[in-house]
Order: sequence, then C-alpha cells, then structure tokens
Amino acid sequence: MIKTNTETGRRILAEFPNLQNEKKTLEGNHEMTYREAIRALYPTLRDMKKRGFTTREIVEKLKEYGVYIELSTLSKYMHDMAQETSQKSKSRSTRRVKKPASQPADSANTHAPATPCESE
Repeated sequence: MIKTNTETGRRILAEFPNLQNEKKTLEGNHEMTYREAIRALYPTLRDMKKRGFTTREIVEKLKEYGVYIELSTLSKYMHDMAQETSQKSKSRSTRRVKKPASQPADSANTHAPATPCESE
C-alpha cells in the first residue's frame, strides 16, 4: 500500500487550484499526440484544403515529415477542429448580439385590442 502524509495533502490543496492546463503548441520541443499536432497545424492544413489540396495529398506531405497518420484519422481530426472553430465563433457572435432598438412612441401601435364583445 502506498502511503502519504498530511503535509503532502496540504501542498496539493494549496497548489492544485492554481494549476493551468498547458496548451500544446509548436513552441519548444516536446512530444505531441497526432490530435495535438493536427490542432496546432489546423489553420495551415485548412488553408491547404482551400488551395485545392486533397486530404490524401496532405497525408502524403505529412508522411514526408515523419507524421504517419491514416487518411480517415486526419479527416476526422480536421472535421473535429472545424466543428470546434465553428462553435467558438458562434459563441463569440452570440455574446455580441445587440438587442433591437425600441420603437419610437409615435410609431407604436396606438389602437386598442378588440374586446371579446366586439369580436362576437
């Protein structure tokens, strides 16, 4: 059985709330999963697709650099990144939506609604 002590527990309680998840970027030299690499490369890969490259051609280019990823995997990751990007832009645009301006008093509907007696 692995044991610990109260001092370790106190240190964990003091430090864990302040920890930030490290975003995987292309800074430095560290191991990345294929998903992390595709996320970091996504803007460039998306632009390649816009310039007419097929997903198969992108897979071949990645192989030239030692990134051996299946066509279906790259397609899925690209689709996932597109969805994430779309969701982020939607959430940003909904925060900026302006409420419609209220109508001026003179253009408001001035006639009173019909009463039940009038409509019979």
